[in-house]
Formats: sequence, C-alpha cells, structure tokens
Amino acid sequence: VYKIDCLNCDAVYIGQTKRHLQLDTRSKEHKVDIRKDFSNHSVVSKHRVTNGHEFDWDNKNILHYETNNRKREITEMFFIKRNSSAINLKRDTENLLDIYDVIVENT
Repeated sequence: VYKIDCLNCDAVYIGQTKRHLQLDTRSKEHKVDIRKDFSNHSVVSKHRVTNGHEFDWDNKNILHYETNNRKREITEMFFIKRNSSAINLKRDTENLLDIYDVIVENT
C-alpha cells in the first residue's frame, strides 16, 4: 500500500499493488494514464488535468507491505478512510464496515 502526494496541494493518492518490488512500474502506469481519453482517466490523471497539478512520483511513501490480496485491499481502505486529503473514489472504502470507523479515527 503506497501514497503519492500532489506537489501543488494537499491531495494524496493511496493505492495498492501486489508488485511490491515494482512500485515504479505502477507509478509509470499512473503517469501515462493521462494520455487516455479524459473519460477513462484515473483519479490521479483527472486531478492532474483538471487542476494542472503534478504528483511527486519520485517520493512515493510505502505505508504497508502485505502479500495477502484481501488484507492488502482492507489496508488500502483503512488508509483511504484515515486520510481526508485522499482523492481516491470513496467506493474504495464501501466494503469496510462502519463499525471500523472508530478504529480508523483513533489511529
């Protein structure tokens, strides 16, 4: 699970990949996504185009390592809910039960 900061505002993108040794590959995918039609852009590309901002691709923050896919997805949801500046679509967190909100808020 990783976080990439916007260089121009407090927005962050939180993502996850099973390719833990290839985070640069995932970053490159985010960067070239901007070449797609706007309707197919990721939230990162939409933020870049709409606001004229850029992300700090060289300083990705590893938030957590997890090899189990489901645990990694839950961990990603946790970090998205915990970070109010996350530009992620909040549907990423729909599967995290509301009962966990207290835990998220207090950590």
